[in-house]
Amino acid sequence: MKLLTSPHTAHAGLIVVPERPQALHALEPGMLKQWLITHGYLVLRGFDHSIDAFSRLVRQSSSRISLDPARSFDGDTAQKVDAGLGAVGLHCENGNSPFWPDLCWFYCQVPPARGSQTTLCDGKAVYGHLAPEHRAAFSERDILYARRVEAIKWKTYAFHALAHSEGAPACIESVVLQDLVSLTAGTPGAQIELNADDSITYRFRTPAVRNSRLSDEIGPSFANSIFGPSNHYEAPRITFADGEPIDPQLLLAVEAVCERFTVDVGWQHGDVVLIDNTRVMHGRRAIDDPARTIFNALSYAH
Repeated sequence: MKLLTSPHTAHAGLIVVPERPQALHALEPGMLKQWLITHGYLVLRGFDHSIDAFSRLVRQSSSRISLDPARSFDGDTAQKVDAGLGAVGLHCENGNSPFWPDLCWFYCQVPPARGSQTTLCDGKAVYGHLAPEHRAAFSERDILYARRVEAIKWKTYAFHALAHSEGAPACIESVVLQDLVSLTAGTPGAQIELNADDSITYRFRTPAVRNSRLSDEIGPSFANSIFGPSNHYEAPRITFADGEPIDPQLLLAVEAVCERFTVDVGWQHGDVVLIDNTRVMHGRRAIDDPARTIFNALSYAH
């Protein structure tokens, strides 16, 4: 299979187009991962596509599938993006929780006729252009996210995340706290408490400046969810790890740098976008065309 590649922007991203129509699953996972390490995100354009083909590509390129329990499902991998019509701030998907996946995928079934673009921001480029004092402010102290999550949402997440594991819960109603806690194994900084109403409150301590999980060779990136959304969930409380509020002026200064490196995907019919979710943040312009149809998948790399 011959593939044509071109930069998506001058600082990050790679557009990959087959010379002749090809199935998405013909893309080799190792090659995709190496491109991600180099470029941060990929736009796969012009491949034979469908929701099933998208899901197959995600599964073959991942060690484990994650999800958002508040979104509607299409099979066991893809979920429809249905977070209202407003603009969405830059964030790493689920980056404000201990269930932060390595990879974030999008599939465009119906592109928007106007506006309504998904945005991308390379955290590596942002880190390199932060003022020294702002870089130090986020490099020297971790961030703490704290949030309450309703019982049906955390139980649905754990049920699907454990579905193919030994001893998996038989149904959502049989999920217990230890099932959810087991999914945080190997994730430092995670605390989860069960509330009297069967909801949970989690606290997640994590750096705002981090190395990509795909490769330490990428170097540090400003990649986090301090500007991100709370669609379908209670808004998290976001502070520095010692409980000190983040100075609004600091947030404004860093947000201005992020804006300099924020670009639109430029959706075309059938596009698949693959993001290193531990380096590149994404967001969304306000929806001007409600007919646009985008699916999302979340996963962990091999």
